Amino acid sequence: MSHGCGVRARHAHPAGQPFAWLRFLHQPLAAAGLLAIDPSTWPLYLTVLIVLTCEWPFHLQLAEGIEIYPPAEWTSASTAYVLGFAVLPVFWLSATLGFGLIVLLDAFGLVPASGIAADSVRWVRGRSHPAGVVVDGHLRGFVNLSTQAVRAGMVVTIRHLQLDVPLFLLVLVTETAVAAWLAVLPIPGRMAPWERWRRLADALGWDMLVATAALQVLMIYFLLVSLERAGISGWVATSAATLVLFGILKRLNDTRLESERRRRELLDVHGELARRQRLSVIGRTASTVFHQVARQHGAIGIFAHLLAQDAERSDDPDWRRRVREHVAGILSSVDEANRVIDELMRFGQDRLLNLYEQRLGPLVDECIAACQQRAMARGIRLEVLPGPDQVVVIDKHKITQALGNLLDNAVDASPAGGRVELRWNLDGALVRIAIRDYGAGVPDEIRTRLFTPFCTTKPEGIGLGLVLARDLVEAHGGQVDLTAATPGSEFVLSLPLELKAA
Repeated sequence: MSHGCGVRARHAHPAGQPFAWLRFLHQPLAAAGLLAIDPSTWPLYLTVLIVLTCEWPFHLQLAEGIEIYPPAEWTSASTAYVLGFAVLPVFWLSATLGFGLIVLLDAFGLVPASGIAADSVRWVRGRSHPAGVVVDGHLRGFVNLSTQAVRAGMVVTIRHLQLDVPLFLLVLVTETAVAAWLAVLPIPGRMAPWERWRRLADALGWDMLVATAALQVLMIYFLLVSLERAGISGWVATSAATLVLFGILKRLNDTRLESERRRRELLDVHGELARRQRLSVIGRTASTVFHQVARQHGAIGIFAHLLAQDAERSDDPDWRRRVREHVAGILSSVDEANRVIDELMRFGQDRLLNLYEQRLGPLVDECIAACQQRAMARGIRLEVLPGPDQVVVIDKHKITQALGNLLDNAVDASPAGGRVELRWNLDGALVRIAIRDYGAGVPDEIRTRLFTPFCTTKPEGIGLGLVLARDLVEAHGGQVDLTAATPGSEFVLSLPLELKAA
């Protein structure tokens, strides 16, 4: 069908892409089929033309921008086994008339067009439409015509060789050849069969693609048996009966789409509630944050005042030492105030993921390097026990934040001159990253509320670091746990190995 099923997506105009010239071949291919026309069988051609034209408007939208036309596809495929290459002009004309019927039914609001058909309808009416829709329509026409030519060629060849092939086996072999042809057909852009299969698999799963292919074989065989046993009238009746099956499939598919739509709405609502909850937490912790920041700003003011006083006594031999001490105090207070503000801002950020493949080794090295200066200031030694350099699909920025928070907590919990250990290993479909300190451990009275906002044992903490780490890891489908360790405490970050990259 020149403006039949396709995938609605944003692509560059395909006219300048390799093999885009294939769009010019569907009309010559249909014209070549005229050589196989037998004028004496015009009633059969006319019957096929009418049935196919009437079936083109019936389609299923399997996913956003992806639709198929089962009745027309089943019926047209079965006619290729009967008409041979004569099916090409009949199919091409039915697709053209069928598109006209789609335009008419869409105009009256009876059967709304979708996918590339909807894009083509807007083009016909002079409305806004995606770039390259005409080229895409012609490419789709070539895909359809070429698959019919493959069917006809297989059937004609087998009959010419006078091979005694059972009907079901003939259909199975021929449809396998069609699938192989589609797999190697170099169609560019959104009309590419492989791209279409991939998007369908993402939406429904590969098992549904296999089931759809099996149903295609069965329906073609069913139509051919009806033609063999009941003639053209039986074939027409059977073709009409496929609309009943189509109606059942459409109802089930519409229910699935509605369920998927509601699921997405529920996820959106859940995301909005989570965002509002974080904002609520930020509001409740505002007084704590202001208190922490005010303390640091007060300290900055004191050190600046002392610095100004010492500047008047520049002849004092200890002047340079005291200036350095005051400046160090100012910088320390600024760093602490910035840390509080940064922690609050991170907690309020969205949890949307930007997933890419990352290697664990370099990721851990980057987190250790970021925490090294803080650890050295307290005399803490960071030890890494390397595990397998596994590739994981994660949002690097967010997992780095989560690991950084756990490392900072471990450094703060360690006694001066102590050490913090980081190790990782694979556990089935999970990678587990453990961070161990040798401090006083987590008091029993706060273990049950350790991952709740404001829960902290630090005199200057606001209690959002662990909550943020847990949220960021859970957004990846993982979790953060506190495990038994004596002395000290150990937090284990678990991430699934199987995540889909963006």
